[in-house]
Amino acid sequence: MNVRTIVLAATTAATGAVAATVIGAGTASAAVPIAAPDEGLYGVQLSPGETQALANGPIPALINQTVPKSNISVGVESDSNLDQDEGFVYASLREVIGEAANRPNGKVDLLLAPGPELVIFQDWS
Repeated sequence: MNVRTIVLAATTAATGAVAATVIGAGTASAAVPIAAPDEGLYGVQLSPGETQALANGPIPALINQTVPKSNISVGVESDSNLDQDEGFVYASLREVIGEAANRPNGKVDLLLAPGPELVIFQDWS
């Protein structure tokens, strides 16, 4: 098993853990599936409540410990308060997700992309 396969397995497991957390977060789960097969993107858009639950749980730390930083990308809102420099965000996943969770209607999208890569987008617009 090569490094790329191991990273993909860890990324997939982490995303699966997120999905399990979301499903277990309540009976009114509103995670919306996202699929862009032409680009190889698959994931979920979490509701504000699900984003809050994710931010307060162990999953962000687990992902930080198991997925190499080079295989994680984040997209932050233009008015994010996180430290940034030329497109690079200096923050942990807990900080990225927590910032979205602390905004009115804040949520995140979690995607698996070719690479393999875990992509997290903030959205509070």
